[in-house]
Amino acid sequence: MNMDIETIQPGWRVVDANGDDIGTVVDAEGSDLTVKKSGFLGGQVTIPADAVAEIETGRVEINLAKGDLG
Repeated sequence: MNMDIETIQPGWRVVDANGDDIGTVVDAEGSDLTVKKSGFLGGQVTIPADAVAEIETGRVEINLAKGDLG
């Protein structure tokens, strides 16, 4: 399913396929989402647009598990 990631705004929450919190959107342009990871260690992860399963205002769900991300 091809989602229009251009509608995603910085600061939106990103959750995985299990509903676990991944972090917040930093940037959503082109074919990737850049997400600032939650937690003490933080860091950033890049998520391909084709992993986006659902977009709601303020929330993005991906079709991967948190453990599948870098």
